Amino acid sequence: MTDKDYHVVGHSVPRRDGLGHVTGKTTFVDDINFPDMCHLKMVRSPVPHAKIKGIDFSEAEKVPGFVRALTYKDVPKNIYTILCLIGVGPDEEPVLAEDKVMYKGEQIASIIAETEEAAMEAVSKTKLDLEELPAVFDVEEALKEGAPILKDWGTNYFVYEDHHCRRVRLGDIEGGFAQADHIIEGSYQTSPIEHAPTETTTCIAKLEPDGRVTVYTTTQALYFSLDNTALILQVP
Repeated sequence: MTDKDYHVVGHSVPRRDGLGHVTGKTTFVDDINFPDMCHLKMVRSPVPHAKIKGIDFSEAEKVPGFVRALTYKDVPKNIYTILCLIGVGPDEEPVLAEDKVMYKGEQIASIIAETEEAAMEAVSKTKLDLEELPAVFDVEEALKEGAPILKDWGTNYFVYEDHHCRRVRLGDIEGGFAQADHIIEGSYQTSPIEHAPTETTTCIAKLEPDGRVTVYTTTQALYFSLDNTALILQVP
């Protein structure tokens, strides 16, 4: 068999849906609209670490088209539970921040309004009372005695939940160095990466006449999204 007999290996194979994506013929989630659809936007933390002392929605509520503000108290199970679906725990990241925020941009509350513009305006008029706390931006600094603590788990905390493949095992490191012909030391850092989808992240939830909810969303893990949503909302 020669190379010319292969139809995929060694050849550029166009995606079946690629042409529709780049020409705008594909229906993206953002293209979907329903009558009387409301819009939700997040109120996010402007600082990396702080106690939440209060949230004032009084000015946001005056925005024409404002419908409702939501906090963690409105979330049936306020834990982002995706890791528990694959047997990894503990579940410890809230859907909406409760008593403090642990990174800049963390969602504290959400605003529902009749239009996207009204939701964005109401978000901008929501006032946060935050007591800013020391933050850590460097791994080496975080390991030092007295460094700020984000999560009060104690020291050297690791959960493997009887999954021995997750246990960290250390050999005789110093012995290995003593036998090495060469020792090369250095500090290395990799930048965070993000996927580059042609579609922006969005989600639409539609209540059906039979009481079920149909969710249209941009996701690469359909059943994770399904199970996670059910766990957060505490529905079958």
